[in-house]
Amino acid sequence: MSSVLLCYTITKQLKEVMDQVNSENRDASIEEIQSLLEKRQSVLGTIKPPYTQEEQFLGKEMTEWNQQIDRQLAQLRLEIKRDMNGLTKKKTSVQKYSNPYESLQYDGMFYDKKK
Repeated sequence: MSSVLLCYTITKQLKEVMDQVNSENRDASIEEIQSLLEKRQSVLGTIKPPYTQEEQFLGKEMTEWNQQIDRQLAQLRLEIKRDMNGLTKKKTSVQKYSNPYESLQYDGMFYDKKK
């Protein structure tokens, strides 16, 4: 199997995994995505020209898929970031509810200078 074809199959698997990511299976999908990206990175180093007509076609298709995968990875990153921010907000609100007098501000003190 040529390295271009191997890279094509890995990219196809990566695209399929990215299409199936949802909130229930996100952690398992992220692990699978990481392993596929590592495999593809190792294969990319072995690709050398000259390319056949079929390999050029596969390369163009992989480029289109890669742009779609990049957009989906960026969206996944934003979702994770949003979840993390929501979790920290929830944590601080629970802490403020359980101990409301913990963070009192003392900015409004008045000092009398007259004797």
